[in-house]
Parts: sequence; C-alpha cells; structure tokens
Amino acid sequence: MDAVFYWEMTYGEIRAAIEGNQKKLKTQMQIKASIAYQLGSLVGIAFNEPEKYPKIEKAFPNLFDDVIDNEPRQQSWQIMKARIEQYNTYLKQKRGEAD
Repeated sequence: MDAVFYWEMTYGEIRAAIEGNQKKLKTQMQIKASIAYQLGSLVGIAFNEPEKYPKIEKAFPNLFDDVIDNEPRQQSWQIMKARIEQYNTYLKQKRGEAD
C-alpha cells in the first residue's frame, strides 16, 4: 500500500486493502506449494521409476498449448527476417545512421 494514499483512506478502505493483500499472498503461497508438490512428485517418479517419467506436456497440462506433436510451433523464416530487418532499421534511425 502506498504511504501517500494511506493517509487519505478510510478505516474500511485500509481494512479492505489489507485483506486483499493477505488473499493475494495466500494465493501466491498456494501456487508455490502446488509447484513444490508437483516437483516432489516428479522427482520421486524420476528416481524410482524413470521409465514412467511423463513428458512435460503431460506433467503440466494446458501450460504448453503451443506444442503440437512434441514439436514447438515455429514462425516462418520470412516473418523472422522481416522483423529483424525492421528492428535493424529502427536501431539505425535511433543512432542517426543512414541506410
């Protein structure tokens, strides 16, 4: 909470801000606990039964939606080349260089 706004807030607003911050911290702690639990599970599988170790897409579903058939989607090289040329032009203009 910003100290400047604190002095202009009512008691109810201060209480709501504190409760909101506590809820946010609890959510962050739950996320971290979930990650630690998942990591522990994966380490146990890797150590005891490495042949059953899941692929990353299976271990973390919906996190890697851009992966198709275990291969990441790739941009066309023409698009990448155009973006690099555009960025180089921008840098030259920024430095005051002429083409």
